[in-house]
Amino acid sequence: MKPMGYERYKYSGDVYKYVRKVVGDTSELKYYFAGTISIKVGTDKTQRTIIHAEEPLEIGTIISNIKDANKNLILENTNWQINNLQPIFNAFATVESYRMAATKYQGTL
Repeated sequence: MKPMGYERYKYSGDVYKYVRKVVGDTSELKYYFAGTISIKVGTDKTQRTIIHAEEPLEIGTIISNIKDANKNLILENTNWQINNLQPIFNAFATVESYRMAATKYQGTL
């Protein structure tokens, strides 16, 4: 059973996926807008930011412009990069949702 702390707040956020461009000997990471996702945000007992979503996001994906249910921007100018992905199973051993840990992203999009 999931703790109620994760179910409390519902948000939406912009998703940015990455493409690695290789030209000769150099490699460059470019991010592009991939859409908006509905998420639940919380913290675990070690105070890491935890994101719950119905669909998985690959590691390295960035979530930006997180808004609450009233479409008010929270944590302005803050981008979160997914660094861990864990499925959450229900009683029938099927995937119910995904839990992702995120860290603050310092680069530019």
